[in-house]
Amino acid sequence: MFLSNLKRLGLALGLGAAMLTSSVGLPGSVGRAADTVVRYAVDGFVLGTLIRVADAKGYFTEEGIDARLLTFSYGVDTVDAVLAGQADFGVIIDMPLLARFSSGKLATPAFIGIPNPGWHKLYVSPDYTSIADLKGKKIAVASGTAQEFVTRIHLRDNGIDPDKDVELVGLASLFEIIGAMKSGRVDAAWIWGQGITELGDDPKFRFEADDSIVNQKTIALLVVEKDYLDNNRDIVLATLRALDKAAKDVANDLDEAAAIVAKGIAGDAEKIKPVIQGQNYALSFEAAGMASLKSKLDFLVASGVIDPAYDLNDYVDLEILREAAPSVEVVDEIK
Repeated sequence: MFLSNLKRLGLALGLGAAMLTSSVGLPGSVGRAADTVVRYAVDGFVLGTLIRVADAKGYFTEEGIDARLLTFSYGVDTVDAVLAGQADFGVIIDMPLLARFSSGKLATPAFIGIPNPGWHKLYVSPDYTSIADLKGKKIAVASGTAQEFVTRIHLRDNGIDPDKDVELVGLASLFEIIGAMKSGRVDAAWIWGQGITELGDDPKFRFEADDSIVNQKTIALLVVEKDYLDNNRDIVLATLRALDKAAKDVANDLDEAAAIVAKGIAGDAEKIKPVIQGQNYALSFEAAGMASLKSKLDFLVASGVIDPAYDLNDYVDLEILREAAPSVEVVDEIK
């Protein structure tokens, strides 16, 4: 799910996030002449789980890496830190990364997780009986975001033209959407996170479905600068090997992973555990995820968020993941 959304969930759980807090690996990992200092930017919630686990379990040290973890509030902040030269690696969800690829400076060497669907939730009027009832209605969208993408795909896949059969009302934020719903300016909307609490028991709307009914995936990705990838390929390979080990540990011992993340963000391990479980952490460039990534890129180009268009092949390094983790799923090509 998206990091701003995850962060709001983190706040709701009383976790909080510390800005630009650094940590190091296991005792003995600092100051070894053979180790290379590598800066990993992680978010203030769970998106950086594999990095935190790899650090805590000593997998970076095994690869000759002196890992320095830098904690930022959101995934987008970690990638902006990479662009600013403050970090070597970042973690982010697909939609904001696709926009940042337009800089021409970034690349991804791996998907790191594919979160379960269900974050966005469709709210409709009480007399709604089927999606056909949305024809001619006003539907709120957060323009150019994953929420608009979900809205359009849901309509399109059910035979409704989002540009002709309904009126999409573009709004700048979740809370503007909630305001429009409460004031009766729109008839339906996909909302999420704190917005559900804000809507409360408003009698004008009821919950209909979550975004699991939309056949699209959300992807979490590892990110580096292209120049760093070209000039430090051995470090990127070592990082991927360490994260692959961490992913297996997360799958095998969720309690341990939750405890590690909770310690890193001063959170509650029991509340963090199900959130980590829902992220499905594993390295890959799996086919379904890649198809979803391409679909989102096409959407962002069509909506004018990305202009000019670019070739996703220029920003995804399939070969380095194949070399680092031969057993994981990697598509043959990006179509």
